[in-house]
Formats: sequence, structure tokens, C-alpha cells
Amino acid sequence: MTLMRYRMIFLLAAALLIQSASHAELPPLENRVVEHTCPNGIKLLILERHFSPTVSIRMMFHTGSVDESTGKTGLAHMFEHMMFKGTHTLGTKNYAEEIPLLQELDQLHRKLDIEKSRGDKANQTLIADMIDQIDALDKKESALIIPNELWNLYEREGATDLNAATSDDFTQYVADLPSNKLELWAILDSDRVRNPVFRQFYQEREVVKEERRMRVDTNPEGKIYEDFLTTAFIQHPYRHPTLGWVTDLDHLNVSDLEDFYHRFYTPDQLTIAVVGDVKAADVIAMVDRYFGPWKVDVVPRPAISDDPPQTGTRRVVVKFDAQPHVLAGYHIGTYPDPDKPIYYAIAQLLGNGTTSRLYKTLVEERKLATSIETSDDYPGERYPSLLIISAAPRFPHTNDEVLDAIHKELDRLKKQPLADWEVPKIRAALDMGILTTLQTNSGMAETLVYDQCIFGDWRYLLKFEKRIQQLTAQDIQNAAKKIFVPDNETIAVLESVKKK
Repeated sequence: MTLMRYRMIFLLAAALLIQSASHAELPPLENRVVEHTCPNGIKLLILERHFSPTVSIRMMFHTGSVDESTGKTGLAHMFEHMMFKGTHTLGTKNYAEEIPLLQELDQLHRKLDIEKSRGDKANQTLIADMIDQIDALDKKESALIIPNELWNLYEREGATDLNAATSDDFTQYVADLPSNKLELWAILDSDRVRNPVFRQFYQEREVVKEERRMRVDTNPEGKIYEDFLTTAFIQHPYRHPTLGWVTDLDHLNVSDLEDFYHRFYTPDQLTIAVVGDVKAADVIAMVDRYFGPWKVDVVPRPAISDDPPQTGTRRVVVKFDAQPHVLAGYHIGTYPDPDKPIYYAIAQLLGNGTTSRLYKTLVEERKLATSIETSDDYPGERYPSLLIISAAPRFPHTNDEVLDAIHKELDRLKKQPLADWEVPKIRAALDMGILTTLQTNSGMAETLVYDQCIFGDWRYLLKFEKRIQQLTAQDIQNAAKKIFVPDNETIAVLESVKKK
């Protein structure tokens, strides 16, 4: 399950923690989270929890693939990778000696990309010569690099998790470590956000291209989801794949990433959540000390293109040597749309677990499908998004049979009253098992940083919980009538075609 789908579980878990606070003799959560805005715009959230000598830190930039421009897709994901390559002082034996090598490598790779782009007219002798030059320079550059120095430093000091993730909406960096190593994190991560060096950029570009081949080009699920998004979104950059288009990746260069970094990875776009065995005043002083000197000239972000109104159902067919599959998507609003929690409830009602409507009907009773999944936040939540329904037909049933059954269930939801137990079931399902997640430092940190970064207020979780508690069956039906209409529908089907 993705971070965004877990997020809603996180929210309700926090709400339960608030409700049970009196039992633990703790003040309500809203009185325990300490907020601080650094002079350079960094938003800092701190929650002291002294039950173990550990701390979870989440840094999230309000920057993802949705911020990329046409022709330059894949930069946010590349930046995520490059942030582990070091700085002027980290990951290098002698940065001054590296500089001319990095510049020469960049120039050679650009020339190589241009020559390769000529296709059949490319000068293969020239290409071979440039590759030889690049190989020789790579050997010199490698001799100056200290591989994985960041990872090794953290692991040697007891870190249990060091990771990163890129989505359409954000870029996130993760660190879980002993609380007495908090200053180590402040030193290392302030350095890598302020002074990243994009060494081995072109080698990493090949790693990303291979990642794309594995996850999309040769993966039926990746392919259908990618084509689905380009059909559902005509102009809005949610149509861009986070991994980037391969034709864009072929030509990305260091200057592209440097420009993207300077425009989008700025202090005012960064939220940091620190949860664990810490003192809020100490954390504030530490972040101000190490991150405070990071000052840049903020460049206004370009406007995001909105999609034109949809007229009629959109449909795309993907042919692949794989089992058939069906995706149906419906445009929905995002926060502050008051119906956003209702879309979540609809997704839960239709496809969450073995007692959900679509599972009971399509999988258990009619045996048309082998699996059903629903989501209300695909591919993101910063902008209006999609409620999606995913189904795998059971042989010998077809995509069309499954789609017809889905449409009948959606019509039933719009026309027939909900059973008395269905809304309480949604609430109960949300309550099940969620305390386990938010009782961890990492779960709480991810919740706080996500809601602050994406919705602009970590208290969004309180508003969401309140709306869920007020939810009625009529709310669900009204929202279903609004979104489940042909002019709001996108369908993608994967048709099985054997390789010749």
C-alpha cells in the first residue's frame, strides 16, 4: 500500500490518540505539537514522545513530478537519487579536483546525447570515441569518490531507517535514529539540502532508465496505469509519470537538475517533522543553527495548467502479454473541497476488504473478478485527482463483463439506500489497527509532515476525523450521484495479447 493510501489511516489513528489522551493523562494532540517557522521559511513540527530513546525525522519538499515541465520529466525523481551522492565535503576525497572532471564529463555526455539523437545518421565512430573518453574520466572521478559515505555514517551511528521517496506531489527524506544522534542528522542533512553535488549524474540516469523499464515498459500494471493517467488528464501535469518519459530521460543533463533544484527545492518549500525523545526548544535551536544559513532568492512557481471540462467517457486500450485488467477513474476534488472525506468513505465502501460491495459482488458472489482495489487519492492530493477502481477479471470472464458489473454497483449506490450498518462499518474499519501505526514515532512524523506539506496544515487530520464522524448515508449517495457519471469517467483496459 502506498504512503498516500496509508496516510488516511494515519489521520484517524491520530484522532483516536486524541480521544484517548485523557487516559494517558496527556494534553490533546493540538496542544502538544510545537510549530516553528525558521527565518528562511522552513516549517518545523515537533512532538515530544519520551517512551524510547529514539527519534523519527521526516523532511518533505512541496515538490514532485507535478512541478516538472513538458520535455523535462523525471527531474524530481532524479533529485531524490542524487541527494545520496554527497556534497562538497561528503562523499569526496577532494572536491576541488572533482570539479573539472565533473564539468568535462557533463560536456561529453551532452555531446554524446546529441549525436545519439541523430539515429541512423549518427557518427558511430565519434560515439565510440566519446564513450572511451567518458570511461577514462569516470575512472579518475571514481578514484576521488567515497561511495555511500552518507549511508555508512548514519548506519554506524545506529540509524534504523534511511530512505527517500518521490511522488507526483512531494519529495521526502526519512531518518530514524537514536535521539542522541539528532545533531548528526542536522549536520548531514542541512549540508545535503544546501550543497548537493550531482556527481555520477549520468550513471544514475541509466539506473533510473532501467528502473523505468522494469516498472513500466515491461510491467503490465505499470503500463496500464501510465496510459490511464495520460487519458484522464489532458493538460494537467498529473499526466506526467514520476519516473519520467524515456525520451526526456535520454536528454536530461546536470544543468537541468541544477535549475530544477534552485527553483523548486528551496527552504520555503520544506517541512520537517521531528517526533521522539527530544526537547522542542533544543530541536528549534538546532534546526535554526544548521538549516538557518540556507538562504536563496525564491523564484515564483509557474502556474499549473488546468484540464478542460471533460465531455464523455474517455477510454484507452493497452495490449500486453498479461492477464486482462480494468481501471475506472472519476475526477474528484481535493482539500478544501468539503466532500473530500466523503470520497474516501466511498472508496472504502466499494473496495476496502472482503465485506466491501464490489468484492462481495464481483469476487465472491458472481466470481467475475479475482481482485478489487479502490483509492481516492490517485495520483496525488495537491490538486483535484481521481477516485479509481481496479479489477482483475477471473477467467473466462472479460473486461467488459467486469466493467458492466462495476457500473451496476455504482448505479445501485446512487439509487438505493445504504444499509444501516454500512456507515458504522466504515468508521469501525478505520479504527481497526490504526493506533498501532500512530503510536510509532515514524507513523506520527509521516502524518504530520504530509498534512502540513500537502494541505498546508497538520491539523487537517482533526478536520478529517470530525467530518467522518458526521458522515451520513445521504452524504455518500449525494457525492456518488455527482461523480459517477459518464462525463466524469476514464476507463483503461488491458487486453491480453500473446507475444509472437
